[in-house]
Amino acid sequence: MSFYDFWMSWIELVATPFKPSCFQQVWLGILPLYVTLLIGELYKSKVSFAHAVANGFVMLWAGLNWGVHLARHGSSRTEMTLAWLVTIVVVAIAIFTIIIGFRKSDQGLCSVLGHTRFSCYFLILLYPLQTHLLRWETKQLVIILIFALPSWLVIYLIGRLIRAVIK
Repeated sequence: MSFYDFWMSWIELVATPFKPSCFQQVWLGILPLYVTLLIGELYKSKVSFAHAVANGFVMLWAGLNWGVHLARHGSSRTEMTLAWLVTIVVVAIAIFTIIIGFRKSDQGLCSVLGHTRFSCYFLILLYPLQTHLLRWETKQLVIILIFALPSWLVIYLIGRLIRAVIK
């Protein structure tokens, strides 16, 4: 598979929820992720326990939204099992993150789980897979991981640029 194929598959993951036929089904779940990513990059100076709580609620929102879609959708047993497993893991991480944020117990974990760039990237790209807009394939997971660091860097730089322009 060429880099172009990887790039086009990544674009498909990002763009699919915004197709007119798909957007009606998922707008309530995908738009809060983009808004959180945008606001998080514009207004945060450093990660805090409050950021962890906010990210926990965003992950919880996405996980519960995925659960609703999965409960309505029938698919192959393997695909449904994987989708439910991802949903349960996201909800568990969300609850864990919220608890850490409220308890103010672990600054190290908070600094990882409090980054909107980190959580929103994965939630946004897993969204079309979890809501069955696209089929789960190993290739897509590899693509999500390959483009993670470059995407985070681009999001960070765009956020810095926008903050500089606003000031």
